[in-house]
Amino acid sequence: MNNLKLISPKEVNRLLTKYDFKCKKRLGQNFLVDQNTLQIIIDSLKLDQEDCILEVGTGIGTLTSALSPRVKQIISFEKDKKLAPLLKESLYSLDNTEVIFEDIMNFDLVKFFEKKRKKGEKIEKIVGNLPYYISLALIGKILELNKYLKLAVFLVQKEVGERLLAKAGSKEYSILSVVTQYYSRAEKIHLVPPTVFYPKPKVNSMIIRLNIYTEPPINVGDEKLFLSIVKASFRQRRKRLINSLSNYFYDKINKLEIKSILKNINLDKNRRGETLTLEEFAALSIAMREKLSSEGSNI
Repeated sequence: MNNLKLISPKEVNRLLTKYDFKCKKRLGQNFLVDQNTLQIIIDSLKLDQEDCILEVGTGIGTLTSALSPRVKQIISFEKDKKLAPLLKESLYSLDNTEVIFEDIMNFDLVKFFEKKRKKGEKIEKIVGNLPYYISLALIGKILELNKYLKLAVFLVQKEVGERLLAKAGSKEYSILSVVTQYYSRAEKIHLVPPTVFYPKPKVNSMIIRLNIYTEPPINVGDEKLFLSIVKASFRQRRKRLINSLSNYFYDKINKLEIKSILKNINLDKNRRGETLTLEEFAALSIAMREKLSSEGSNI
C-alpha cells in the first residue's frame, strides 16, 4: 500500500472499519495523518540507505511504510496484537520490515541488540510516536542503551518534550531532564497540533531529537551512584538537598558527612535538588564516591 494513502483520514477510517478496530485511549492510539509532519520526522532521522531502524509503535504502519524505501531494514514493536490483520494489508508489499508484537517496556532490548549485532544488523536509530503513558519511562530506558544507539526521534506529548529540554530550576525540570542531558543532546524539532492525528488528541505534541552520546560528556565518577543521587534529589521536590540526600543514603553516610561534602564542593545545603545543574550533580557524585570509597562503603 502506498504510504500516502495511510495519511488520509478517509483511508485510516476505512482500515479501522474493515478490521473492526477501535482506537484505545489508554494505549494512546492516535494515528498520524499529515504528510508534512511525517516528512519532518523522516528528515530528522538523517537517514542512510544502510540504516537499520527500530520503531516503537507500528500503529497502522504509516511511518513504517514511509521509512521502508529509505532504509535497509525496519524492526517495529507493536503492543496491540489486534492490529496484526490490518498491518498485514497495510505493509504487505514491504520486504524489509519486521513487526514484533510485544510490549517494548517488558522486552530485553540489550539481548535483542546483541543478537542483531552478531547477525551484522547494527541498529543505531530509533523512532516512534509515543503514547503519553509510557513515554517518560521508555525514553529513560532508551537513553541507557547509549552503547548501541546514536539517534532517537520521538513524537511525544508537548509536556514530555518540555521535560526533556528543561533547565535547572524550572518547574518542568525533573529526573528525566538530568538523565537526558547526561546521555544526549536534546533538540526541539517541531511543535505538532492535534489536527495531524486521527482521532484527534486534546493536547499538542512535539517532535524531539536526541543525539545520543557514545560516552557521556561529563565525568560523574560512578554512574550508578550519580543516578541514585539524582533520584534522591527529586524524590521530594520541596525538601532541602541536605535532607533529601541524608534520607536516601541514611544507611551509607550520615548527615554531618553529607553536609561536609556539600560545603567542600561549594553547594549550599539548603538548596533544593531541582535547582542543581548536570555539572553540580556530577561534582556531588564524584565527592560522594570519594567519601564512600575511603570508608569502604558500596552503593
